[in-house]
Amino acid sequence: MVKLMKYEIKGTYKILLGILALVLILITGIYMYSRDSSNFLNFGAIFMSLSVLVLFGTSLATFLYIVSSFKNELYEDRGYLTFTLPLTGNQIVGAKLLIAMFWFFILGLAIFLYNLMMISIFSTSEFDFSELFKAVGQVVSVKEIIIGVIGGIFNLANFLILIYFSMALGRVTFRNKKIGGLWFVIFLVLSGLLAFIQVQIIELFPYYFDINTFKMGTMEELYNFEISIGNEVGISSETGIFKLNIASSIYNIIELIALYLGTAYLIEKKIDL
Repeated sequence: MVKLMKYEIKGTYKILLGILALVLILITGIYMYSRDSSNFLNFGAIFMSLSVLVLFGTSLATFLYIVSSFKNELYEDRGYLTFTLPLTGNQIVGAKLLIAMFWFFILGLAIFLYNLMMISIFSTSEFDFSELFKAVGQVVSVKEIIIGVIGGIFNLANFLILIYFSMALGRVTFRNKKIGGLWFVIFLVLSGLLAFIQVQIIELFPYYFDINTFKMGTMEELYNFEISIGNEVGISSETGIFKLNIASSIYNIIELIALYLGTAYLIEKKIDL
């Protein structure tokens, strides 16, 4: 599995690092032209608008390139090499998923840190990052940030594995490789169905867990605002930002495991090379 992960990195790093370099150049251009307001009256405004559009396009291209590497294994001849390796379906899917998330993490972290550097360079006044982090800490707690990061990673993994499952199911359902694009229709149908089930579960079990206070209850019970009227009106609450629906969270975990195992099973037992 480790060898397959190394192979995946070697096969993708040139294009992805090239995309990252292009994004960083565009970010630099945005900061350079936004520093001088006079540039917005001429070419600078056009350049900045195009930079934003290209930045969005390169982000989308990165995502499509990462997930298409799995599709290529299913619908192109290179799949003979991957699926004939002495690896189980779980190992193949696990390697694909881990490398995809690895690249999302690397690209996201690089862009975030580069933006911080650009802010410190092009800021018209002395920029104090400690004050920025202090302000953020007043809005969200460390617990909420950690849970938010974990939740983001989990949602990304769930989204990717749903795409992988749709591709594998499409490959099994439609044997003709020329109509492999129908996996996207399967993805849309499954996404709608799973979202509908999740909404129904939330309505049936509307109980939430407050990360900040470690309390459980309905949304109405958790949002207990205290209103004081004196020389001035004050509204306070101990509630945090993140509210996790307990049943929905359990459902998402089961969904991720089921989709992962289902994808591995299709790859190992049902894919006809």
